[in-house]
This record gives sequence, structure tokens and C-alpha cells, in this order.
Amino acid sequence: MKNSILILVFSLLSISLFSQKEVFFNNLSMDSIKVKSMHGVEVRFSILPQVWAWGLFSFPERFSSGFYTGYFNEKRIGNTWTLNSSIGLHNVIFKDIIWQKDSSGRVWGSYNNMKTNCAFKIEAGIEYRWYFGYKQRCQTGEARLNNGFYLSFPLLFQTTILNTPEPLLNQGWFPRYFNGCLIISPTLGYRQSISKRLFLESNIGIGSSLYISSYNNFETGPPNLHPYFNIKAAYIFNK
Repeated sequence: MKNSILILVFSLLSISLFSQKEVFFNNLSMDSIKVKSMHGVEVRFSILPQVWAWGLFSFPERFSSGFYTGYFNEKRIGNTWTLNSSIGLHNVIFKDIIWQKDSSGRVWGSYNNMKTNCAFKIEAGIEYRWYFGYKQRCQTGEARLNNGFYLSFPLLFQTTILNTPEPLLNQGWFPRYFNGCLIISPTLGYRQSISKRLFLESNIGIGSSLYISSYNNFETGPPNLHPYFNIKAAYIFNK
């Protein structure tokens, strides 16, 4: 988590180099200033420390990473609030147990013996977002493409469509049964436009994830701690 915070600070300093100011609008009243609606395509790189709820105060031993690409629609629902919806594909790379079979035919594994696996997931999400300080930035010409800091409350759902095969668990490229993950993670982030249609974002969040499986009548696992760090680039279709 410490490394993620350092990366966030470095990213915010880096994207600020692209800062571009718009024309000053000193005659705008505060009541007339509103965030913009937009839609387009986005790519996102994520770092996800693998920490469980009972490991809240311990540094994570393993990390997973992900690369997401998809479509987003950011709709204004208030002067400084938007509701974002998105759908796309998420490739996750993570560490998992190396399963073995002993002489009696029993399949077993240990967290001390790990290998790198990957999974392709369909991801859909909705996100309420508050651009605090937006009106002040707009008056000084620094709010193009909703630039600035924001707080958001994303709700994501992921389901695996392809995964690394595991013969000892009778698992092929396609999952044997439905499995999904519901994630809610309050987030602090920063957006910076670098052209009229392109912007960068960096954010960090911590929340909870809940796994759902059809393996045993749609059982659910215990909630897990879900910290993460994202870097995103997006291209919008509308000006």
C-alpha cells in the first residue's frame, strides 16, 4: 500500500506537467457553472494488493495487476456531480497456488509455492463522482474535461470468461461454473486533460469485494479488503 501511495503522488506530479488552461471566464456566475457530460473509450492499468480482511494491518505479500479497456459514459446529474457507467474487458494477472497430487491421489497446494496465472473478465460498473472545487477551477480556466480532484463511489461487477487451465482441478480455459465479484471502493482521484479530447486520471481507493459462485447453489464468500491504485487514459467522442 505504501508503494501504491508513492506511485499515486508521482503520477499526479507527472500529469500536472500537461496542465493547460482555458480562456478565463470572469463573468460566469457560480450558479451557472456545471461539469460536462461526455462519453468515449478508456484504458486502465491497475495494481491490486491481495489483502484479506484479517490482514488489514499487515503489508500484503502478493500483488495482482490488471489491464482494462472499454467504453464509458459520464452523465452530469448535478452542478458538480456525474454518474458514470462503463463496460469492457479486464485482463488480470495474479499469483495462485501450484496444485500437486500425492501418491494417494489427493490434490493439495501451499501458499508458499505459487505461480503466475491470468484471467479475462467482463467488467461493468456504475460510479457516482463529485468534482470538489470544480467551480473555482472553472473560473480560472482550469476545468476543461472536468479537470481536478474528485471523490467517487464506484460499484463494479466482474465475471470470468477465460482463465489459466489447471488440469489437476479439472479446469480448462473456460470456467467450469459461473463466478463473479462485486466490488465497492470509495476513491480519491485526479483528472488532467492533455488535449480537447484526451485526458489522464490517477486514483487510489480501498473498499470491499464479495465473491459469488454457482459451484454450490450460488454461494458467497466472506468480504475481502479491496485496496487498489489505477492509472487511466481516455479519449472522448464529444467536444
